[in-house]
Amino acid sequence: MYPIMSDPRVLIVESNDVLRVMLFTILRHQPLAVDTAATAEEALGRVLTCDYALIVLDMDMPDNEAISFLREFRQQRPEATSFVLAVRDPNGVSNLDPAQVAAVLNKPLEIDTMAEVVRECAPLVPRPEDPLPCPPSESDVRAKLDRSGSYYSN
Repeated sequence: MYPIMSDPRVLIVESNDVLRVMLFTILRHQPLAVDTAATAEEALGRVLTCDYALIVLDMDMPDNEAISFLREFRQQRPEATSFVLAVRDPNGVSNLDPAQVAAVLNKPLEIDTMAEVVRECAPLVPRPEDPLPCPPSESDVRAKLDRSGSYYSN
């Protein structure tokens, strides 16, 4: 069983590798535990095994993956307290149901503004009464690697 993390946990769901890594790099230096997913399937696997205070979801993923993710997430984890922040192109076609997300940000984003929104919102989301035992976050693992150069030496 994994320990319950004290820092709010954030999931970045972004299909663009550069944007996903950039957001992760910025947010991992905040008092947050940060994970990432490149696909809706990967994100669903993460939310079924861990509670996230905040999910940053790219609504412009191919093949309506974001809509599929939201539908599956809400069906399989209706008790989840996650705040879903949808990020989208305002000119794109979207069949987003506003009831499925807590907020929408339009692209292009100022990366500092996005980081500030995440940093300010994540701690405000109430923790679930019976949180899932999350594995160490990507940011925890990365911080350990940064300090020693080897994950196993710590």
